Amino acid sequence: MLRCLLPFLLLTSLGACAKAEQAADRNVERDPAVAAALNDPIMADPDLASQNRGNSALTGGGPANGDLPAFNRSPEEADAARTAAETALGGRIVAAPAASETVKVSRLAGMLTAQAIAAASQMAPPGCADKTEYTLAWAAKLPAGLNIFPRGHAVMAGGTDAAGCKLRTVRFVTPVSPADVVNFYFTSAAKAKLPATHSREGDDEVVSGRQGSSGYAVFARQRADGLTEVDLITAGF
Repeated sequence: MLRCLLPFLLLTSLGACAKAEQAADRNVERDPAVAAALNDPIMADPDLASQNRGNSALTGGGPANGDLPAFNRSPEEADAARTAAETALGGRIVAAPAASETVKVSRLAGMLTAQAIAAASQMAPPGCADKTEYTLAWAAKLPAGLNIFPRGHAVMAGGTDAAGCKLRTVRFVTPVSPADVVNFYFTSAAKAKLPATHSREGDDEVVSGRQGSSGYAVFARQRADGLTEVDLITAGF
């Protein structure tokens, strides 16, 4: 009798397993978080222009990220970035004056972390650089007049709003030239009624200014791959 029932029991068990697997598959499909992760487009556009998800491109973190998507460095992208910059500033960008002073080595030469950049820039109040927290979301919290160059791609950011410390440090890349970056921030600072001076430190073109106890500095340098790398530091704003 038992021998006769064995095939039936085996088939019943297999059927139950199949139903369980189908149910599990349905649960995965219905999990919105899993579905979003599976169906989301790969981040090839730094602005994720195909979506409307707020700061989706700014949700990374950590002191460094070597797995960034390839950045568009074509002449067309550079032209689009310049056009976007002009639009952001009302259609006209003023050329910055010649560098007022030059030093042989940039303060930021070799600086790789947000804390080190903030400290070396001499913008951060004493002890504030050590309170820097990493997340690319800080790139979306810059003060008015000192935002990332349009269509720029943030690669590292840190900041803090700890008591007595209001600090932002952002490193980004752009296909436009360091001169374009300097002219943009010189014009943007003027529109925001912020003081601005142009200087040169080693390979870095620098736009900086202080207003009372607050200050900012923008360091732009040409990289070997043709992109311009920019360190933007603000304190007290």
